[in-house]
Amino acid sequence: MNDADSIANDALFPGQTALLAQQGRADHLKPKGACWYCNAPLDNVRRFCNKTCAQDYQMEEEAFR
Repeated sequence: MNDADSIANDALFPGQTALLAQQGRADHLKPKGACWYCNAPLDNVRRFCNKTCAQDYQMEEEAFR
């Protein structure tokens, strides 16, 4: 890691790094018109209907790795 990366990471508040990592993992999911966790109908842009579903999906994905 170079100094610029270190300085950028120091500016993140605690927990933000984990949140960014979670968001990065869900990026491989393609929007399908429904929530990936609860299958609630959505537009063709969003992957999850709310933050709770996104977090629950992530928790299950990590449990099965």
